[in-house]
Amino acid sequence: MREPATTWERVRPRLGELRGGFAEHAAVAGGWVGHFDGFTDLLEDWGRVLTGATRRGWGVVGLSE
Repeated sequence: MREPATTWERVRPRLGELRGGFAEHAAVAGGWVGHFDGFTDLLEDWGRVLTGATRRGWGVVGLSE
């Protein structure tokens, strides 16, 4: 099983590639994540959770392969 933090570090540099898809399918004015910068902030925060959990040898509830 691949560690989530390893996957995160692999995809993190490519977040910018999601901008077009986000604008087309997910951007909602006034939504809880209505713009791309907010979306990437959310993903960066989640990445910090995954990295910290991996460093401590912890699991993360709700993740599955």
